[in-house]
Amino acid sequence: MKTKAKMLLAGVSGAALIASGAASAQTRGVTDTEVVVGSHTALTGPVAPWGVGQAAGARMAFAEANAKGGVHGRKIKFIVEDHGYQVPKAVQAANKLLNRDKIFAMVGALGTPMNNAVLPRQIKANVPNFVPFTASRQMIEPYHRLKFLAFASYYDQMRAATNYFVKEKGFKKVCALYQDTDYGREILQAVNDQLKALNLKIAGESAHSPREKSFVGAITKLRKAGCQVTMMGTIITDSIGPFLTAKKLGWKSVFVGTIATYDLIVAGFKKGLMNGYYAMTSFEMIYPDTADPAQKAWADAFKKYAGRPHTGASQLGYGSGVLFVEALKRAGKNLTVDSFIAAMESLKNYQMPIGGPPLTFGPNDHQGSTEAYLAVVENARWKTLTKPLSY
Repeated sequence: MKTKAKMLLAGVSGAALIASGAASAQTRGVTDTEVVVGSHTALTGPVAPWGVGQAAGARMAFAEANAKGGVHGRKIKFIVEDHGYQVPKAVQAANKLLNRDKIFAMVGALGTPMNNAVLPRQIKANVPNFVPFTASRQMIEPYHRLKFLAFASYYDQMRAATNYFVKEKGFKKVCALYQDTDYGREILQAVNDQLKALNLKIAGESAHSPREKSFVGAITKLRKAGCQVTMMGTIITDSIGPFLTAKKLGWKSVFVGTIATYDLIVAGFKKGLMNGYYAMTSFEMIYPDTADPAQKAWADAFKKYAGRPHTGASQLGYGSGVLFVEALKRAGKNLTVDSFIAAMESLKNYQMPIGGPPLTFGPNDHQGSTEAYLAVVENARWKTLTKPLSY
């Protein structure tokens, strides 16, 4: 009888261990030694500078954590898939990450249209969308427990900028030049909504493909409309193109972009041609010769790691990577989606190492900050002009 009891007890214990292992195995992308995360981004195409920079910054953050033994003994495996800023390729890349690689979380996925196309299947798979490389309000609205955004949305940025240039600068003819995408249409909506609140109507608008090369027609159209300030739903090449086209045609107008245009490539293009271009931003660009010692050390470390100088995208990529590592630490050894979400919601006044406003998350509030500032290019560098703007 005692032998049978021992055998029964052993069987129960074995079953418990198997059940425990099964429960652990239910957390996709997580083993005792590894956590697998992924990103669909643009390593080629019109916004490759953002995708390449973001991926390099996040890789650096994860490499630093892995060099210290990982988080709770788990190394971070980061799988990056290129979509070239094309929705069909983004869906294909996401399917691989979700179904073949079984990622735990999507980190820094780039592009508003791409994220919108992927999110339904990602949510169905119970995979968090962690600080995507788009500030679209659709990344945070409507609220979902799996959505996390660090900074102010494009919508909030453009409403605040429109409000500023109308009220503070006295401009009455406000226009919009934007990509004919989900991202660009969010900018148009923000401008129209703020102008309506100010009892004004948009003076002119022009939409274009993300791969557009010539902007003579668009600038001619906006010039005829008498635009005093043009709000830009653009990224990098389609921000530089219209601004320089206006200069070439001798049209002096104000152009204002979102954080998507706030990059060293834009500011430093041909050493001064972009002087006078404005952008909204939620962080300040690091310039090694004027940065504080900690930021200079980071810039030097990134250059050594990546083999090239940092960009705004690599700053943000690194910051989001460090934030992800912090959440993993707080989630504890028993990493699940629920413990990860609880860890994020515990962050209060968290300061990213790359600068920017402190981030606070909580239950039903997965947007770290809504603060945004206005910056302008001076001497081929970004200069922050204002305190946080609102509307």
